[in-house]
Amino acid sequence: MIPKLLLKRFFRSSTSILAKKPFNKESTSLLGRSSSKLSIGIVGLANVGKSTFFQAITKSNLGNPNNYPFATIKPEESIYPIPSDRLKDLQKIFQSDKILTSYLKIVDIAGLVRNASKGEGLGNQFLADIQNTDGIFHIVRGFDDEEIIHVENSINPIRDLEIVNDELILKDLDLIESATMRLNKSLKSMNGEDRKNSELEIEILGKFEELFFENNKGLINFVGNFNNKEIEILNKYHFLTAKPTLYLLNVSKEDYLSGENKYFDNVKDWILENSPSSKLLMFSADHEHSLLDTESESKVINQMVSSMKNELNLISFYTCGPKESREWNIKKFSNIKTGAALIHTDLSKNFINVQVAKHEELMKLYKELNVPNGEELSKLIKWNKHGKDYTIDDGDVIIIKAVGAKTR
Repeated sequence: MIPKLLLKRFFRSSTSILAKKPFNKESTSLLGRSSSKLSIGIVGLANVGKSTFFQAITKSNLGNPNNYPFATIKPEESIYPIPSDRLKDLQKIFQSDKILTSYLKIVDIAGLVRNASKGEGLGNQFLADIQNTDGIFHIVRGFDDEEIIHVENSINPIRDLEIVNDELILKDLDLIESATMRLNKSLKSMNGEDRKNSELEIEILGKFEELFFENNKGLINFVGNFNNKEIEILNKYHFLTAKPTLYLLNVSKEDYLSGENKYFDNVKDWILENSPSSKLLMFSADHEHSLLDTESESKVINQMVSSMKNELNLISFYTCGPKESREWNIKKFSNIKTGAALIHTDLSKNFINVQVAKHEELMKLYKELNVPNGEELSKLIKWNKHGKDYTIDDGDVIIIKAVGAKTR
């Protein structure tokens, strides 16, 4: 439900109703930054196991998993290698000495409390820290333990979800309101193209506000209602509800190992109603933390990171050779010159062409020929040549040629 405070505020400051536009299936612009170096914020109410999870996911002693709220004040950061079976395949095919995987940055953010948007707890800092990330791991407490303090004094995952959801929405509404006021004020001294652009921006912000109040869902659920230009305008504001979210229900070791939890179905139903584009995973921070000093690889954490990579609209391309096979992250719909710039700016500036082979085709060739010698196999690879307008596909293995630069 929308808090009464929001309803009162909306009817007091709402923009005029906009004409409805059809769902835009042709949009190729994506919410969020275009960078390949993206970060994930660990978000949730205070003292729900965020720092314990952070230690587990980063296999480090960073973070501050204490049994009281606000043990974490300043956000901790670490990087997590994204698991890649493809990279292991390519190492075999190209007989590479080593592999270099891609990474996501993980940020442990201070815990939230009710009325954070009004400055309660560490609210303002919490919300600002989320704004600086690109995706969210939203941890929800789903275990009973009287010895571990809960800021609301009881265990109720749905209530906790609604508290965080409302605070993110309130922050976005504040951002819309302040931006609209600023733009309206600036119109007085504008004319021509500048005025036209500002009026369009005001309209887009109003459209987002209306969509929220009609549907009570965050911006990420409305991406199909905006065209490319409109999405680019929205991306300027780093809205909190535009960030892809993976919901993580933190349960006891016993529940995790049994695969059953009394709160899971209700949490799943809430997400389906309020954030249908998001996914839910059950895990145990305590169980994952117990693996900290072992060599065991956590399948559930690998699943979380891989899922978030997909939610961030990141795909992978590869550069391979005898020295190394390397994976690069890039946003969907990126062209080859953008990919070349990730490797080295000179490759983009002096780009001539790119030769491309597909991972799936290389693996098929590898299995059919059963050739253990990498050099012999490489001679049989069919490379397709493309120009600067080529759009990178997930799984592309590339060789870039550029003027005055070594081929990569």
